[in-house]
Formats: sequence, C-alpha cells, structure tokens
Amino acid sequence: MKRRLLLLAALAGCAAQPVLPEDPPAPMVATIYVLDHEWHTEISVPTALLTGGLTRFRSIFPGAAYLSFGFGERLYFQKAQTGAVDMVSAIFPGPGTVLTTALSGPPSQMYSDLEMVPIRVTQAELDRLADYLWDSFEKTPNAQLVRLGDGKFPGYVFYGAAPTYSGVYTCNTWTMEGLDRAGLRAGAPGVLFAYQVMQTAREISARRDPGKNHQALTPQR
Repeated sequence: MKRRLLLLAALAGCAAQPVLPEDPPAPMVATIYVLDHEWHTEISVPTALLTGGLTRFRSIFPGAAYLSFGFGERLYFQKAQTGAVDMVSAIFPGPGTVLTTALSGPPSQMYSDLEMVPIRVTQAELDRLADYLWDSFEKTPNAQLVRLGDGKFPGYVFYGAAPTYSGVYTCNTWTMEGLDRAGLRAGAPGVLFAYQVMQTAREISARRDPGKNHQALTPQR
C-alpha cells in the first residue's frame, strides 16, 4: 500500500505543470509602447529590430524609427466627421482597418498629449508581436497590402485589416491579443475598453522592471 502511495505521488509530481519565471531568460533588447488615445489603444514598435513581413514598412516609411499600429472599424475611422449613428453602426461586425503611423522617434518623444506604457521585450517576443501585426493586414492574392487611403498627416495610412471589427472584438481586444501573442500573458479574452488595456500594460511593465514607477507616462508639453 505504501509503495502504491509513493508511486501515485511520483506520478502526480511528473504531471505537475512547471512554474514559469516572471521575467524571460533571454535579454530584453527593445522597448514597445502601448498608446492610449482615450478610448482607442495602439501598439508601437521599433523598426530597426523588426523581422518577418513587417520589415516591408522599412521601405514604405524609410525614415521611421517607430511604427504604431491600431485596429479599427473601416468606415468609421476613415470618416473626417463621425456622429452617434456611426458609433452605433460600428458595433455590428464589419470590415476593419489597420491604422499605421510612422514616427521619426520613440512615442515618448513624439507625442505631447498621450498616455503610454513602455514595455521591455526580448527579440523573440518582438518577433512574435511583429508576426501578429503583419497577420492583421489584409493581403491581395499576390501578397500586396490593401492600402485604403492616407490619414490627416504624412506618415498616417489606412490599410485593410484581415480581422473583422465588431462590438465584441474592438481595437482594445486586438491590442491585448497582440500582447498575448507576443508571450506577455496579457489575458485578451473579454477586454473591450482602453482602461483595461492600460492597466494590464502597467502590470506587464512592472513584472519586467519591478524597481520603476509604472504609471502610464504622460509626456510633458
């Protein structure tokens, strides 16, 4: 009987899931940013260390040090003026767009009025995030991007998105899913609002660098 108990205990020990460390064993080589546009969030990544399909943007925006990507409802985001009817329409499933912004420096230097959270990442995490971002773009049969039009200033471009936008899969759901796909354990399901994204981003940032104050940065005017 004692032998059986010892054997069961040993098997249980083998079946136990290993405890993952809070910080990645590989060196953290880059800083990504989660940007808060009040109700809308975006992810900003450094161009120099990008891999995979996303490197195509180096030739599209040759002077960009960072690229910011945000997901949105296609018609709503391309309208110069929007109202209540447009907001209600955006709740229903429809085509999405990926808003792409080329920045000549880090977001902390380029934006004077946005809250943001910097997160240090490994090269492997950045690679997975880059793959996620690239997969979010709609492609033609010959693998070309679907450019929908220019935004209100140079370096701000609308591209077609592969995912469908809806009231249950918003820009903020998409941002959190990207952090999850990178391996940052964000917990994407159920997230609809920007404040949820920013709170999680602060928690991730604090896990990575526990000695710092991880309140969202607000650049000085």
